[in-house]
Parts: sequence; C-alpha cells; structure tokens
Amino acid sequence: MTAKQYKYLAQVYDHLMRKIDYNGWAEYIYDISDYYKLDLHKSLEIAAGNCKLAKNILRFTDQIIVSDFSKEMLIQNNDREILKVCCDMKMLPFRSNFNTVFCTFDSVNYLMSKEELLQFFTAVENILDPGGIFTFDASLELNSINNVKYLNRHGKYNGIKYRQVSDFDSNEMIHTNTFFLELPEGNTISEIHRQKVFEFENYFEVIDDTNMYVSNCFDFFTFDNADRKSERVQFVLRKYD
Repeated sequence: MTAKQYKYLAQVYDHLMRKIDYNGWAEYIYDISDYYKLDLHKSLEIAAGNCKLAKNILRFTDQIIVSDFSKEMLIQNNDREILKVCCDMKMLPFRSNFNTVFCTFDSVNYLMSKEELLQFFTAVENILDPGGIFTFDASLELNSINNVKYLNRHGKYNGIKYRQVSDFDSNEMIHTNTFFLELPEGNTISEIHRQKVFEFENYFEVIDDTNMYVSNCFDFFTFDNADRKSERVQFVLRKYD
C-alpha cells in the first residue's frame, strides 16, 4: 500500500536524520538574522517537520511558531514553547507578520513547478514584515549527482524495518526517494517522495515576479557567494518597501 508522504516515515525520521547537526544549523539561521540586525523573537519556520531545528532555535528566543503539511511529523514534538500549525506552505493562514521566516533542508524542492514556487513565495511575502528576511535553502543538481548513492540504505527503528531507494532523473530533474516500511504488525507501506531540482537561475526568475528581492545567496552553511555549481544554496530575500 502506498501512503501519503510522512504518514509513516515520521516514525523513523528522527533516526534517518540522526547525523544532522541541528545545533549548528540553528546557529547558522541565527547568524543570518544577526547579520541583518534582526532577532528571532518574531519568527516562523515553514516545513518544520518534527521541530528538531525549532527546538534548537529556542536557544535564541523563548517562543517560535512553526508550520508543516504533515500532522504526523508535527506531533512528534511536544514542546509547549513551539506553537504548531498544520498547513500547506503555499497557503499560509497567518494574520500577523513575521520579521524572520525560514524554510530548511531543501523543503522548497517539494514544490514541483515554478508556478508552485511563485505561490509559495507570494504566501511568504504576504506575512513578511517590511525590513524582515525570508531565508531558505535549496538543493541543486550537483547535490543529487554527488549524493544519490548515499541515500540507498536500510535499517530498523522503533520496531519498523525500512529501506530507502533513491534515484535522480537528470532529464526530468526529479529526485525520487521511495521508502518501504515494514510495520510491527507485518504489513508493508511505501511512501514516494519526489522533489524538483530547479536550475539555480530559476529561483531568481520566480523571485522577480514577487515583491521581494535576493539580498544574498550563499553557498550553504557559509557566507560565501553561491553559484550554479554549488550543491546546496542559501537564499536570503527581503521585501521591497
């Protein structure tokens, strides 16, 4: 049986991401906000998953609002300081604005077309304070080419046996991760996660159709300028006054 994305994967996601340096990632987000002389007291994380990054962001603020499309992912966390909203990233329901909005771990690559990218950027624009920043990272082609082989893996966690099959279609520029999950009761579930690998220039083209502009674009986890040969890039957008 094929299930919706993250319905069952949420139960092993923490294990799959066990080598991720969430503390260092939180510091990077903080450093970006500090570069613009902003704090994280009025911040929103989009596509927050199981809130592991948000939990580390709490080092720099006493509260944070997060959103994710997957209820199953959000309920993996029970921190009261993290206010959780389940919603589509293209249709953000917030009525108040934020001075810092961030979206991490190439979650934007789940948007499958430039039209969906524009919907997402417009939704963020509508809740971003003047002078605020929206920062997100994106995976580029070299990331898929260089790392696809490392994403074919298997194991067992929380009584669930899993196998991940990763494939990159360089013609369609689609990176697919298929997870086969054998649940404790014996039935096997599959989840198919497809991500669009946009050209570096595509992001600039879409952003040009919004009321935001690219203030900086860094090679991921650095403050060096990125280019199309980067594996992952960190965009920082600001809204025109």
